[in-house]
Amino acid sequence: MAPMHRLLSQARLGPERADISHFGGDVWSIVTSPVHPDRRAVLPAVAAGGAIVAAAAFGDSAIYVWMTAHPNAEVVRLLHPIREGGRFPLYELGSGQYLLPLSALLYTTGRLSHSVSLRDAGLGCAAGHLSSALLREVIYRLVSRARPRVTPHPDEIGFPGSRNWDNHSFLSGHASNSMACASFMTHRFSLGVAEPVMYGYVGAIGLGRMLDGRHWFSDTMAGAMMGFAIGKGLADRQLHRNAALPSVNATSARSSLPLVQWTMSF
Repeated sequence: MAPMHRLLSQARLGPERADISHFGGDVWSIVTSPVHPDRRAVLPAVAAGGAIVAAAAFGDSAIYVWMTAHPNAEVVRLLHPIREGGRFPLYELGSGQYLLPLSALLYTTGRLSHSVSLRDAGLGCAAGHLSSALLREVIYRLVSRARPRVTPHPDEIGFPGSRNWDNHSFLSGHASNSMACASFMTHRFSLGVAEPVMYGYVGAIGLGRMLDGRHWFSDTMAGAMMGFAIGKGLADRQLHRNAALPSVNATSARSSLPLVQWTMSF
């Protein structure tokens, strides 16, 4: 039997309209998942996530006060390059204006080079961002929370939500977007040492946004957890499709992909 990576590399990419269909189906599945969950699997995870965010909320004020009161602390200084005042906008790798063009580049490169891996990487990362953005907009319409740089009181939470950007602290979009892409990549492909690097970068983005007064700690935790779930869901859907390809069995579709030699920072 030929190695799995050879079978996948030889698989036809198919027409672009199939990619568009899969992309739309993936986003629709993720965005609508809250209204048709598998209660046995999803509800315990949601309950656990809610408990973690609630616990994190107790440290919101103390963590932000410490961060602002210790600008010369080593961890704060190390995070300077990834903050808004950094020389390069590294924190924007958690925003659509950087993630979407990068995803388009991966997809186009995959199409031109006939690489299933690069094509799927571009589609998955873009689907992760769009799913995160759509779910976040729903949350912003439901929950209003003032950003730390606007108020020192983390309990200023209102219902329903607001269109005012200063009240969009819950939840962190940069953490959710970047985590969705990182989670997708690490669940979809075997990237070796690049996997902890990706998660470390996502964590740094989240901490940088906290230092800049954009989000409380619990907002960042909530965004990261939502992004992680989105990325895993998208990876599972792609792996399921690839496992159904002719001559490809489902036993090791993730571990042998040729993208193992490719690394990317978020």
